[in-house]
Amino acid sequence: MRLPKTTFNLLALAGLVALGAIGWIHAGLMAATEESVARSARYDVTWTGSAGRMEILELQKWISDYIASGSPEDAAQVELYSQIVEGRLTNWNSGKFGDYVDMVPERRTAFDRIRADYLDAISEIGNLDDPQVQQRLVEKLEEIAPVIHRIGADAHTTTMVVNSEIRNRLVSEQRVQKYLAYVLIGLGTFLLIAMMYQNRSLERAHRAARHAAVGFSDLAHHDSLTGLPNRLAFKSAFDTAMMSDGYATQTLAVLAIDLDGFKSVNDLLGHAAGDDLLVRVSDRLRTFIAGVGPENIASRFGGDEFVVLLQGKAAFSRCEEIADELLSVLSESYLIQNSTVAIGATIGLAVLDRAGDSASNPLLDADLALSNAKALGKGIVVKFDPSMRADFERRGRLEIDLKLALKNGDIFPFYQPQVDIDTGKLVGFEALARWNHPELGWIGPYEFIPIAETSSQIVELGRCILTTACIEAMAFPDDVRVSVNLSVGQMLRDDVIGMVTDILASTGFPAERLTLEVTESVMMSEPELAARILNGLKELGISIALDDFGTGYSALSYLRQFDWDELKIDKSFVDDLGHDPRCLSIIESVVDLATELGMKVVAEGVETADQHEILRKSGCHIAQGYLFGRPQPIDQVHVTLLKSLAPSAPQIEATKATGT
Repeated sequence: MRLPKTTFNLLALAGLVALGAIGWIHAGLMAATEESVARSARYDVTWTGSAGRMEILELQKWISDYIASGSPEDAAQVELYSQIVEGRLTNWNSGKFGDYVDMVPERRTAFDRIRADYLDAISEIGNLDDPQVQQRLVEKLEEIAPVIHRIGADAHTTTMVVNSEIRNRLVSEQRVQKYLAYVLIGLGTFLLIAMMYQNRSLERAHRAARHAAVGFSDLAHHDSLTGLPNRLAFKSAFDTAMMSDGYATQTLAVLAIDLDGFKSVNDLLGHAAGDDLLVRVSDRLRTFIAGVGPENIASRFGGDEFVVLLQGKAAFSRCEEIADELLSVLSESYLIQNSTVAIGATIGLAVLDRAGDSASNPLLDADLALSNAKALGKGIVVKFDPSMRADFERRGRLEIDLKLALKNGDIFPFYQPQVDIDTGKLVGFEALARWNHPELGWIGPYEFIPIAETSSQIVELGRCILTTACIEAMAFPDDVRVSVNLSVGQMLRDDVIGMVTDILASTGFPAERLTLEVTESVMMSEPELAARILNGLKELGISIALDDFGTGYSALSYLRQFDWDELKIDKSFVDDLGHDPRCLSIIESVVDLATELGMKVVAEGVETADQHEILRKSGCHIAQGYLFGRPQPIDQVHVTLLKSLAPSAPQIEATKATGT
């Protein structure tokens, strides 16, 4: 029986309408399915949370091991994992994990608190030998670790909940698709086409899911900004190379690289430009290392810090040449946001012959070499030398002992006489810090002053020397002054005016007998702040001297920025008096200028009678140096004072006698 044409047409039309409706519903479901799968691939913070939990456990473990063993290897692991945890907390604060933290205000508050607590805790990591620091660090980590575990565990739970919702949605969508498939079977050819389309779409979704899984693994081992292998990937490759028995890995070389001037790019052009620069640097680094050999690896550890591992022939015979070439490549200009940017690089190089020195760690050695390179002026390659490790250990010990030395009074002032250059009369002393270590003996100020600066103990050191000098100078005659140095660290990190006011009040020392000396570097770092502080000190009645004049930059400009009382000519100019006429011309010009501006001129480093006579004729007012006396402890100062008051002894000869 044939259906009437009209009925057939109606059925066909109904079938077409049904097919269209089913097709529309089906297409919508497929799009939703793909979005759900993609969302599942995007929303997974489980690995990042789990990594943070494992890393804080590792840090606690190594701290416990170090407390038990006290070994340098355990200390190195503590420092390494403290940096890893710090980097992990930085990662938690941004990106998808940062979005996850921000989902719950209480979670964000807890994270910000423990991150601040952690940064505060590891600020004392350099004093890890101190049992009190160890105890505080253990206690602080016991407070921080549970919060990290809770946030990491919550990340896992949140991911599971979201993925469960997605899976349920996928199940529901697929169920509807199955029913639609049954309907489409009755529509013949249209059903077959729809099923083929469905199968192809599902296969694409599964491929996307598999690709996302691979992507998660890749993300865990590569830097998200530059695509270079990250610290974790480098450590894995490094450990593999260290364990390998192949000839190609008998010799390893590590290059620790730090960019010079990167912070300036960030400050001037913004963080987006800084990120762009890091990408360009990484591209150059990747291309260069690939040209050296496929077995080598370049990685980004974070910020502007990169590390390269060289193996085989490259490490054995060409590592220094490669480092020099890489320095040149990285130092070439970059085009960033239509601006030409020029930066440099500093490289620390460490080489390990595993056959002869398997106990060394080239990763730590390269970092030490990098620190030495930056201390020498940056823009260079420095190869690790075992003496660097000894210097590092000595510096670490001095940094730890410095605090105790200040407490025990092992650091105290020596006093160098200052005399009137015309009459030879003793007019003052400069107080200079000296450290008598109970085990290591005398430690030179050139060694412990920089340590005090970098370890933030310079404020306490300056306060100690100034206080002691004011107390001991109370016994000096009323016309004898005392000069004390103020460092850049004191000027920028402390309430200098309040500190000096308190010391003068507590010791009773007259402000008009005190001179505070500052170098040009004080004016270079924060000129407006420095001028404000120095004016405040002058209002107390204190004299201010510009020390080491002529050794900095644009020295004459500083004479306009502040009303100085004294100007001290650096020893480097005095040394060549009598040999280099230019030095005399410079000194005479400085004296004329200072006299015109109402300043006294003090010449440092006077060691011979000829220098003294030349300076006297040039118009200098005050001199100090070995000709008049070396820096001396307070008990010898009293002898110098007695001799200076003896009417039968010429003043200069008296001070010379005490200095020999």
